[in-house]
Amino acid sequence: MQGKLRAPLALPQLSYPFASEISPHANEVDAQAFGWARQMNILDSAMTAQYSGLRVGRLAGRTSPRSERAGLQLLADWQLWLFAFDDAYCDESATGEDPELLARTVVDYLRIIEDPGQVPDDADPFMGALADLRDRLLAHASPMQWMRFVHSVTGYFLSQCWEAANRSRRTAPTLVEYLHMRRHSGAVPTCMALIDVAGGFVLPQEDFANPHVMSLAQQATNIACWANDILSYPKEVARSRSVHSLPPILSAQYGIDMPEALHRAGQMHDHAVRQYLEQETTARAHAGPQLHRYLDDLRFWMTGNLDWSLETRRYNSVDALDEVRPA
Repeated sequence: MQGKLRAPLALPQLSYPFASEISPHANEVDAQAFGWARQMNILDSAMTAQYSGLRVGRLAGRTSPRSERAGLQLLADWQLWLFAFDDAYCDESATGEDPELLARTVVDYLRIIEDPGQVPDDADPFMGALADLRDRLLAHASPMQWMRFVHSVTGYFLSQCWEAANRSRRTAPTLVEYLHMRRHSGAVPTCMALIDVAGGFVLPQEDFANPHVMSLAQQATNIACWANDILSYPKEVARSRSVHSLPPILSAQYGIDMPEALHRAGQMHDHAVRQYLEQETTARAHAGPQLHRYLDDLRFWMTGNLDWSLETRRYNSVDALDEVRPA
């Protein structure tokens, strides 16, 4: 799962038959998110400069373009917390290779979200920022919306410990194992759990838990994560200590070179999009207004993630662009 790019790689061209939108508040939300992160001390001056081209407000604004201003800010702040946490504790850090240390770390964060009102005396900046997010989310969310979020964040933390265990053993997961855990490690479900919170509506539990709707949410998550794996591959190879990503997993599973692995990842992505469209038609046939809105935002998550990935400097640094070209 390790290695450096030695020659330009052609990345598959990804696209969706959905419309793209962006919130008119995106740039304002972006500036405020970075102000919040500095205030919470999860970004120092060096990291602020490193993140200057992240455009997290545009990620929030593209994946949730019709959200209310306060809800959009909450979503962007959470996404910025995730990026900072990932870089500080996961694939680019020594902690991300020590499953025992990472498990102890995430237990402290689970205490924050599972025990509302509690902030340990020895809280680090990430814990303090998470407590702030928790309190703001509880002010906006219903109890059921809050529990959806807690459930998804627990899955995210578990997946980071799983990745750390793989790194510590220098072993690659099987394709089946990876495809299941990738939905959690990408943290997309934590953001999708905020769709109706940020949007100012409540998706009824009977709709959220409907097997057809849950399948669509999983498909949309797969599509977003696989697109990320494809587009972020040059960055991950250049910066990560060990790459957990679909292309190298396919390469190891089938004994194929990286150009072919990227091609197959693109084929998997495109097939999942076609499946999503077929399943969505059935789900929309008898959907009420809240479910229609939720399904609209699942589409925005796919298109918005792609549009943002092509404009953020997180995946489009000068170094990365030197190593990759479009197909």
